[in-house]
Amino acid sequence: MLHLLVGISNANTVLLQESNVNESLQKVVEELGRATDVDRCYIFTNRIDTDGLLKLYYTHEWCNKGIEIQLGNPDLSGLEYAIFPGLYDALINQQAYYGLVKESENELFKEVMESQDIKAFLFTPIFCEGQFWGWMGYDDCQIERKWLPEEVEALYVVAKNIGIRLSREKSEYRFLHSQERFNLSVLGSQQGIWEWDVLEDKWYFSKIYMSMAGYTADEFEQTFEFAASIIHPDDKSKVVKAFDDYIHKRISEFSVEFRQLHKEGHCVWVRGSAVGKWDDEGKLLYLAGSHLDITRLKTQQQELEQQRNEFDYLINNLAEVVFRLNTANEFTFLNDYWYNLSGYTQEESTNKTICSFIADDDVEFMKKQFSLLESKANHAINIDVKLKHKDGNYRWVNVIASKFKSSFSDASAFAGSIIDINDRKEAQEREKELTELKSNFVSMASHQFRTPLTVIYSNIELIESYASKLEPKSLERFNIYASRVKGEIDRMTELMNNILLFGRYNAQELTVNLKPVELSALIERVLETYFSSQPDGRKIIFNSKGIKKIVELDELLFIYILTNIISNAFKYSAGKPNPELEIVYKKNEIDILVKDYGIGVPPDEKSKLFSSFYRASNTSTIQGSGLGLVIAKQFTELHKGNIKIDSELDKGTLVTLTLPDTHE
Repeated sequence: MLHLLVGISNANTVLLQESNVNESLQKVVEELGRATDVDRCYIFTNRIDTDGLLKLYYTHEWCNKGIEIQLGNPDLSGLEYAIFPGLYDALINQQAYYGLVKESENELFKEVMESQDIKAFLFTPIFCEGQFWGWMGYDDCQIERKWLPEEVEALYVVAKNIGIRLSREKSEYRFLHSQERFNLSVLGSQQGIWEWDVLEDKWYFSKIYMSMAGYTADEFEQTFEFAASIIHPDDKSKVVKAFDDYIHKRISEFSVEFRQLHKEGHCVWVRGSAVGKWDDEGKLLYLAGSHLDITRLKTQQQELEQQRNEFDYLINNLAEVVFRLNTANEFTFLNDYWYNLSGYTQEESTNKTICSFIADDDVEFMKKQFSLLESKANHAINIDVKLKHKDGNYRWVNVIASKFKSSFSDASAFAGSIIDINDRKEAQEREKELTELKSNFVSMASHQFRTPLTVIYSNIELIESYASKLEPKSLERFNIYASRVKGEIDRMTELMNNILLFGRYNAQELTVNLKPVELSALIERVLETYFSSQPDGRKIIFNSKGIKKIVELDELLFIYILTNIISNAFKYSAGKPNPELEIVYKKNEIDILVKDYGIGVPPDEKSKLFSSFYRASNTSTIQGSGLGLVIAKQFTELHKGNIKIDSELDKGTLVTLTLPDTHE
């Protein structure tokens, strides 16, 4: 028994001193094998296999001289407890299992043991952290040993010590792993760590903490005084107060942002936090904290703040209202110009609907517009309404709004602007009144002039019939005067007609009645009707290029355009070759070119040709109103076309009329 106890003592020493747990188990097997004088000492380890079943694995072994080694025998690993009835139940209940093989009632167990020449056995269970980890076995192959209870108990104590060592190994592993993870997380977070052992009054600062301020371990004093000395003077009182309040439990947590002085002279923004441990009497025992460099964050915050201030300045200095509405059409934001426009402060207006500031007769219209804005995607409104000023007056405003999604909510909202257009609206009303007045005046004046001109013309014709009885010489002189009067009457009549057309256009009273027209046929008809018998005997030379097309035209307006341009071609080219007219049919448009070889236009006056009542300086001796080209241009634009004039003094003029091909 003494020899056994010495072996057990040696085994326990190995368990305490050997650093490698696997090697310690092997040495324990060897010590106990020799101490018990058995033929074989070994360890079976429990493992959950890939199939989810608990199985036995032969992991450690010592054999006496002449005994065959079984370690590595595949038949002894991956075994199920089911083949050894009663073994698992005994061991799981923390009971040693021992006896003579020949007395075993389990034939399979007896067969396995006898195949290895085992006559007696002892199994002691090993538990680790309350879990059945495995068991230690002792085999006798030469004698039928009967184990004494005290021997079994002593060896079972060793099995318990093995379990304690295994539990310690696991605890140490978890602790080291946890510490390693903590160190890695601290290192990865780039936080500076500090600790204060209050009882020993010792301070510790990590390398990252020191490096934040630009110091090495040799340069940094591990004292509270040194750490406090590198706090920015303007922040020191704030930090010290927060620290003192926390350690005396006046505040529940310590978290403060402040500037730390870097060794190189600049400042580093840090966020400091700490947690403490107090005893039952409320005395502080230990304090641990961290510093996080937030310089970049602070810089970004300052830049964002600056940008926000600049944005606010721009928004609040706009000469228009900028607003945001919630889904109930209530103001949630208004810039400063709202007060200038409405007389209401932002506080008076926030959470009130936009419609409550609109004239009653515009409210329903505005509600419908915002309802459309809510129901249609990518929709925007642009409306003119009257705004109620706080003083009771009304001002015309232009409201522009669109829908947007807030980044802080899934709900839709509206944003837009309100522009003061009161002066513009009043100017438009005045202009409209003036236009109507001018139009009425022109119409009245034209009609008033037309009657006396008609009377004069008819009387001239009457006088001409009586004058036919005059002497030839007197009759010739009379006819000259009568012709002049009739010419001036014709000129005045043409002027009145042009003024009426011009007035109707400006008053937007002209309606365009587009119909499909065969262009070439229409032009030929115009030439035959109006220009087939010129006093000087000249004719227009007509040509057409391309495939003839049907064109959408207002025939009356187009005839006016064409007759005006062709009349000018004849009028300003007296004594010159025949004018020319050419139609060029293109893919998407049609060009009508009228060319003459007349007096042309001075280069510096070309830009004025489409100005009302303007006539070129070289046309003073030629009759005209100065409105024909203006009206022709207006009528061309009503057809969504354009007119261009190219001219060279004393060589002629080319007028190009371009119309879109809109007929399908």
